[in-house]
Amino acid sequence: MKIRVVLLLCLPLFLQTVFAGATVATPAVTGPKVKVTMRDNGYTLGDMIAMHAEFNLAKGLVFDPNSVPLKGPVNNWLDLRNVAMVEAKNADGGSKISIDFTWQIFGTVEHAQTIKIPAIQLQTIPPTEITKGESTKDDTAKTVNNKSLGKPLAITIPAQGFNLSPVLPPTITDNTHRPHAPPLRFNERIPLTFAITCLGLSLLCGVVWFWLQDKISWLPRNPGPITQLARQLRPQKLRQQNIGQVFTAENLRTIHAGLARAAGQSLYPNILANLFDNSPYLRAEKPAITQFFNASWQIFYEKNANANASNISVPDTLRWINRAAMAERLSRRQANKNVRQKPAATLNRAVKV
Repeated sequence: MKIRVVLLLCLPLFLQTVFAGATVATPAVTGPKVKVTMRDNGYTLGDMIAMHAEFNLAKGLVFDPNSVPLKGPVNNWLDLRNVAMVEAKNADGGSKISIDFTWQIFGTVEHAQTIKIPAIQLQTIPPTEITKGESTKDDTAKTVNNKSLGKPLAITIPAQGFNLSPVLPPTITDNTHRPHAPPLRFNERIPLTFAITCLGLSLLCGVVWFWLQDKISWLPRNPGPITQLARQLRPQKLRQQNIGQVFTAENLRTIHAGLARAAGQSLYPNILANLFDNSPYLRAEKPAITQFFNASWQIFYEKNANANASNISVPDTLRWINRAAMAERLSRRQANKNVRQKPAATLNRAVKV
């Protein structure tokens, strides 16, 4: 009895081993590799996602267009807005399938995170359906049909992840923002100081240039003796000395010294003409200078009761001194121009020779 029970228990194991040995193992058929192109960042609520998928099918396999998903909602946050398929033949007799998907996001997240588009299952048309009712002469095709047993080839487009950004902060609070701060004031002190400094330096350079060109009437570059005399006898200095309408003896000697410097020698009544010979620019004032010189000489050296400083008019004397100083400056300027032009004329004459 015990032997029968043991045999009955071992019989299923024996039969399973026999049938397993009789079964012929068939190799598993894998689908083609799918290439997916898609931008994976920069998305938020309402954005469109363009995804392109393509793969190649071997010769003898026909893609099933009915396996392509239809437009419409995919889940509660993703819609398939558009899908387009293109099939092209390869040189080896196979085919290239290109599918363009357009997805739209209808959900958002609290924090940026990675979301995945679900995987898509595609397939080919079973070979038995291709040859059904047709006469085939290719033995290879018959062999494939027999081995496939009418099963379609599965093609999987893997799930594609992308980064989704939030559109609102995690918590919305009713905050009152402070008013915008006024713009910072431009620092005006430094540019203003710099501008004033540059302006001052420019004016100083201009004054120096005019002085070098001897164009300042009240500040000649090389004052002559009459010009120096006019500076010494300015009305301001005379007022400081409390002089009314009469020259002092010191003032008269100052005028005589200035005339002597202009003549280049000491002057006496008998050689006064040398003054106008050595300084031709004083010839226009010869009557006034002669009258002043004779009157002042009588005051200094002649014992004449009628000879008095009051006989010499202060305004008239200051006027001819100022006119003589201006004539002196013009004469000196013309002389300087002649000196500058003389080397140039000499050089031109030498070049001509």
